[in-house]
Amino acid sequence: MLPDPREFDDLLFDPETGHIVREPPGKGYGYWVGGHKVFYDQESEQFVIFYRERTPLEAGRGGRCAVAVASDGIAFEEVWTANKEAFAASSIEVGHPIRSPDGDWRLYISYEVAGARYWRVDLVRGKSLESFDVQGRRTVFQPSDFGLGSLKDPVVYLHDGRWWVYLAGPARERPPRKAGKVFASPLDATLLGRSEDGVYFPELEWVFEAPGTDTWHGRRARINSVIPRGNGWLAFYDGGRTFYDTYEEWCGLAWSENGVQFDRLEQQHPWVRSSYGCVRYVFALERPSAIYFYYEYARADGSHDLRVSVVNR
Repeated sequence: MLPDPREFDDLLFDPETGHIVREPPGKGYGYWVGGHKVFYDQESEQFVIFYRERTPLEAGRGGRCAVAVASDGIAFEEVWTANKEAFAASSIEVGHPIRSPDGDWRLYISYEVAGARYWRVDLVRGKSLESFDVQGRRTVFQPSDFGLGSLKDPVVYLHDGRWWVYLAGPARERPPRKAGKVFASPLDATLLGRSEDGVYFPELEWVFEAPGTDTWHGRRARINSVIPRGNGWLAFYDGGRTFYDTYEEWCGLAWSENGVQFDRLEQQHPWVRSSYGCVRYVFALERPSAIYFYYEYARADGSHDLRVSVVNR
């Protein structure tokens, strides 16, 4: 039985009052900063965040990304940057930094290959965050290896000694045509890859899918973060109704007993939202005394900034 979403009301935050971590690179629709993931490093006692800056479609899209650190999870200082040209990309999207058990740093980063019109995920490594070497990157999720058209937006965890990576990918099934009608199809889904070394992933499985219903979340299913909660796993996902929602998704909650198969919790409205549009890419980072929620926030002028809200336990 799925939990009642009201059981998680203690996690709710007001996105409008969150601390602004980064301002968008311009004013107006299409100027966004986010596409982020965050890791807390026990060794240095620092929060490590990745984010990308994006301009409108006709002005370059995701052109710059960065990794920054903070001792308080709020005031971040950049320690590494790169642009899309370094990746031979037409646009950079989500990346996730994480320290490996051997002490080295990794950045799993997704981007659209220039001229090819598909998304893949590469791995960049370094002895330190500052030494990330883009030229030494290797592709770890090439969609054609799995017979898929695209893979992006990695969410990376070390779990029971293995690397777990959730990915946004294509929907598995298309709705049938009935009585001369063609129905709007689910647009994306979440897949999971598991690996012993975090480099070679022999298989992927669909773990969270859109129902294809005409609702605020019905055609999108991208998991952005997962936290243990009680006897299961709570996921924060982005849903949407139309293709336009590629850029203005809405946050919902999903539940799993094992971290592998997720079901969305029934909600009539998005879990959190901006007065001016979406709150998306909600990433929950647990600390002993609080949960830090990082998210893209839609502003009145249509741009998105990157914010954090801290919910005390």
